[in-house]
Amino acid sequence: MRFKRLLTAILCLIPTALLADWQPVGKADYNWGPFHVYTISLYTENGKYEENQTPAMLSFDYAKPVEGKNFAITLIKEMSALSIDKAKTEKWLKELQEILPDCSPNDRLNYIILEDKGYFVLNDQVLDHQFDPEFNHAFMDLWVSGKTTFAPLKDSLTGKGENKASEPTPKQPEVAPMQEDDASPQLPPTYKLENKDKVDA
Repeated sequence: MRFKRLLTAILCLIPTALLADWQPVGKADYNWGPFHVYTISLYTENGKYEENQTPAMLSFDYAKPVEGKNFAITLIKEMSALSIDKAKTEKWLKELQEILPDCSPNDRLNYIILEDKGYFVLNDQVLDHQFDPEFNHAFMDLWVSGKTTFAPLKDSLTGKGENKASEPTPKQPEVAPMQEDDASPQLPPTYKLENKDKVDA
């Protein structure tokens, strides 16, 4: 039912996305220590994924609260492994921190990738910003390139492995044990983004 509402919500805004007959490719659970933070799912028109395939959609079903600004920092930090121009990632960080909302349990955040643009949808609401194809490629590579710390999720997400709750999750820096009430379990509390002062300026 939620999936149908999502498609209806973007009917007048992005007609191209509606032409896609979304089929699930795979899904994977992202955990922070003992806590299940979100399940990420990949959809395409044919239920298979090939590099640079469009349209495609990544969906995040949240089980824990996640702050949008911290999620943005995590994404850009991981992009450093993809050898992307620093000026571009700094620009993307500002854009992501401006538009990404705080997510609560049972929220669904989708990123829809079209040939010439991409955009986020939170539940039934299209977020008011479009990204270019270069961001689309970088965002997808976070999960399917095998080059970032999300690499353990790749096979399950791309349909090459089974989604198991006990599957190892990306290696994280050693930090003090987190409590269940922590608002942003996806981001180590001691993490500092390089040149953050410059980015926020």
